[in-house]
Amino acid sequence: MTVSVEGPGVTVTLSDLDRSEGDLVVFSVRAEGAGLTASARVETLHGDDFGLFVTGLERDFRGWPGERVWISFRGDLELRAAHTGGVVELAWTLRGPESVADRARDWECVARTFLTPGEELRRFSADVTEFLAT
Repeated sequence: MTVSVEGPGVTVTLSDLDRSEGDLVVFSVRAEGAGLTASARVETLHGDDFGLFVTGLERDFRGWPGERVWISFRGDLELRAAHTGGVVELAWTLRGPESVADRARDWECVARTFLTPGEELRRFSADVTEFLAT
């Protein structure tokens, strides 16, 4: 199963969920657009409550103050969500692998997607929940 979210000129896709490593839940995230392709291997411990983060956005579809942030335990993926009234902005930060020597990252890519509160946000939440359950 895959989950795709489209934004202006970019699509972010979650895929390749792997639970074969015990507590470690791994999946791929890919951002594609005009002249851009970035992908990261996201490692989480039991999902790092990613599903709870997304269902919390759906639960509060009427809005919330400020920004909400989810970060995978290794920092491979960061998702920031802001509710601006008529739209929920998702800022997806994908990061390249950490250097063993100095823990630096070779690259970072930020892709922005937008969902309308209500049905689009509900569908996204349901899709992520189903994706994480596979």
